[in-house]
Amino acid sequence: MASLEDYFKNRDKDKPEPKWVYGDRVSGKYDGTTVVGMVIREDYEDPSLVLCHLDLPVRDGRVIIRVPSRGMKRLKNFEKEIE
Repeated sequence: MASLEDYFKNRDKDKPEPKWVYGDRVSGKYDGTTVVGMVIREDYEDPSLVLCHLDLPVRDGRVIIRVPSRGMKRLKNFEKEIE
């Protein structure tokens, strides 16, 4: 029996590699408002949208929204070593 890693590689070999993966820190626009958050996943129904968990809620109190991937940018990760 093959390992689960081999199983999933064979199962998903025809699918394209996702551009946005879980945990990516991004900024983008939602209804004209700049938002910052973390990627949950690409939207299954519409691949041009990315499901994001925001750091701060938008005007109507929503924290999880679909952001258009066209205007999104990855945020740089600055790690400072603590002594």
